[in-house]
Amino acid sequence: APEMSEELARRRSMLRLARTALRDSRIVPFYQPKVDLSTGAVIGFESLLRWRDPHHGIQPPSTISAAFEDANVAAEISDRMIDKVIEDVRRWQDHDVAFGHVAINASAAEFRRGNLAESLLERLEAAAIPADRIQIEVTESVFLGRGAECVERALKALSAAGIKIALDDFGTGYASLSHLKQFPVDTIKIDQSFVKGLTGGGGGNHAIVAAVIILGRSLGIDVVAEGIETPAQEKSLLRL
Repeated sequence: APEMSEELARRRSMLRLARTALRDSRIVPFYQPKVDLSTGAVIGFESLLRWRDPHHGIQPPSTISAAFEDANVAAEISDRMIDKVIEDVRRWQDHDVAFGHVAINASAAEFRRGNLAESLLERLEAAAIPADRIQIEVTESVFLGRGAECVERALKALSAAGIKIALDDFGTGYASLSHLKQFPVDTIKIDQSFVKGLTGGGGGNHAIVAAVIILGRSLGIDVVAEGIETPAQEKSLLRL
């Protein structure tokens, strides 16, 4: 069917763009602040993947989404992001910038290499960056399928070294409370779809967000709400 051919061509184009961006060093991290709602203080940042298109400027990861389904390209992109973040953190330390910590998203492909923990810790040591300046964010999809045993081993090694572990997009995927017991999770992140729905008129989102916050308190786990964009959302979360 013509639409199948068009989709295949589109995905090939994305993969080609990603490989070119890697080759030309156009993968860059942008930093989103993490704010303590009780004080308004910036306590850290999350690194977000962007890439520079020579004709269209800064592009989001959705424009090369097919690349994340290729294990080798996905791992190389993740690896490049980690290198860039370490460069930035080292520079901020040299200039006495109070940045708190930086959260880095780790892909399933990165874990499946089997040496994520060792590689990251070696790079931090070489750059003289304390482990507590870095967080690793994972989605629950990394716990599923091939290489799950590598994920558990890596997370435990990173946690033992002082790196905090955050569970991203909590409640939107294959959520299992057993993950909070099995893995060393320090932070759970409420997906922005629930945050946006706080002021949308339905009670379901409010109940879900409240339940996650109570769960975090009960387990001694920090809770992060993603994508707060309005004062009303902020007020709703402060009340909870």
